[in-house]
Amino acid sequence: MPTTWIEIADTTVKIGLGAIISGASAYMLARHNYSKSIEREYLLKHREVMESVTIDIEEMTHTLLKYWSFILDWARNKEKGIKNSDEKSDQITDLRAEVFSLFKGISSAEGRLLLLGCKEQQSILRAYGETISEFYRYASRNNDDMDYVTLEKWRVTLLSERERLYSSLCKAYKNTKA
Repeated sequence: MPTTWIEIADTTVKIGLGAIISGASAYMLARHNYSKSIEREYLLKHREVMESVTIDIEEMTHTLLKYWSFILDWARNKEKGIKNSDEKSDQITDLRAEVFSLFKGISSAEGRLLLLGCKEQQSILRAYGETISEFYRYASRNNDDMDYVTLEKWRVTLLSERERLYSSLCKAYKNTKA
């Protein structure tokens, strides 16, 4: 047990320095863990947003290809001189309306990509949307110039644009590994 004031001061300094070192170490470790936790949350949110963008794209693509299939059948029948049924006409009308309403999801996906700083991906998504728009204008029952061969080319074009979009999205998605 310390008996002199020098021994007491020495013990006090040792305990004080130990406490300061322990406190500083605990603070730095907590700060590091907190910043890593924030970074991990950001990456997970980034990944979530990217996945929601792909869901919007796939909803549009699925409906669009379904519409393409119906309008292709319509055009084939028209070229052969076969009258299309009212049921088929109603289905085309419904699908056309659904494609139109899904454009909102594509626009919102563009906004989410811009929010994440994915300008390249947003630009490619915009180009995909414009291609869809052009197809939508062409593939109308009111278009007397619409034919089977051109519709087949549109399908290839749409799928090609979709593939280009996913190649770009894949790059951005890989950068979000958590």
